[in-house]
Amino acid sequence: MARPKSLILPLCVDEAQKKHVCQHNSKHRITKGDKRLKVTIGRSHEHYCVSCGRNFIGQAIARLQDLDARLEEDVRAAVPPGSSSI
Repeated sequence: MARPKSLILPLCVDEAQKKHVCQHNSKHRITKGDKRLKVTIGRSHEHYCVSCGRNFIGQAIARLQDLDARLEEDVRAAVPPGSSSI
C-alpha cells in the first residue's frame, strides 16, 4: 500500500535566534527568544510571528474542514439508502 500524501508543508514552531520582522507583515517584529512559525519551502525557511502563524493555521483548518465536508457529501450521496456506510 502506498504511503498517504501530506497536504501540509513542513512546519514547526521554533525560537528566534535574533531580532527580525515577520515575513507576512513587516510591521510585526520578532525578537530574540520569541516563538515563531517556521515553514520549510524547498531548501529555504520562512518565519512568521505568532499572530500571523495562528491566523494561517486557522484559515488552513477551516479550508480543510470545508474540503472534508464536501467529500463527505459525495460519500453520502454514493451510498444507497438503507445500506451501511464505510
